[in-house]
Amino acid sequence: MFGKINTLNLDIPKTKGFWLSVFARLSRNKLAMTSGLIIVILTLMCIFVPMVSSVAFDKTDWGQIMQTPSGQHWFGTDSLGRDLFVRCFIGGRITFEIAFAAAFVVLLVGIFYGAIAGYVGGKLDTIMMRVVDVLYGIPFLFFCILLITLFGNSMALSFVAIAAISWLDMSRIVRGQTLSIKHKEFVEAAMISGVSNLKIITRHVIPNLLGVVIVYAALTVPNMIVMSAVLSFFGLGVTEPMTSWGLLISDGAQNMQAWWLLLFPAGLMIITLLSFAFLANGLRDALDPR
Repeated sequence: MFGKINTLNLDIPKTKGFWLSVFARLSRNKLAMTSGLIIVILTLMCIFVPMVSSVAFDKTDWGQIMQTPSGQHWFGTDSLGRDLFVRCFIGGRITFEIAFAAAFVVLLVGIFYGAIAGYVGGKLDTIMMRVVDVLYGIPFLFFCILLITLFGNSMALSFVAIAAISWLDMSRIVRGQTLSIKHKEFVEAAMISGVSNLKIITRHVIPNLLGVVIVYAALTVPNMIVMSAVLSFFGLGVTEPMTSWGLLISDGAQNMQAWWLLLFPAGLMIITLLSFAFLANGLRDALDPR
């Protein structure tokens, strides 16, 4: 009775998801992608070089004391004849372990602390922020020295000392972002629907902070690396025979005539810090489409 109706084939462009768009913008930033690749390579080398090396990082060789870089010892040897190549990467492993663990705690505590303070507001917000202000007034090195005096020097203590102070900036950043997000329509709709405050914070507020959190995380890790190196440089972190980049740099600074003792650990640390900085800049641009 009726003829066949021809339907129109409309070519509707498929829009990319938010995170696919972010990755596409990030992939166009060659400097950021190269920096990310360098970080991955250095991390893998810090994990596997000490495992596959035929020379232990703490093995002393009195016949190879203060040897310059050569085919046998690529980074030379230190004052005890230990291979600096292996020690640089075992030191990098310890530095990365402390930095990544401390950064995880910093982000976890800072995000929830700041989100709760900003969302609840009122007297609770005032009290929580005054606690942050008080902790800001504690000198970092003084706090570390106090902990070491009370509990002794160890790698775990370095992690605790760094994480205990470093979450303060994250909490302030998250609080400021939460104050603007909590008045958005989707948050008010969740409140009217009877959703609990905890679910609103975890399901609506925090997910909308991921852009800021990711960029800050990329900046937090190098800050943790620097803090770990500072502690080790002053003899407040990792102790011999274990080592870290800060401890290796401290040894190199005391033996300036042996240039390789300072050049290689400092060079690896500088490359790592610059790579994180370039990656953070790339993430910031990718997460901001403007």
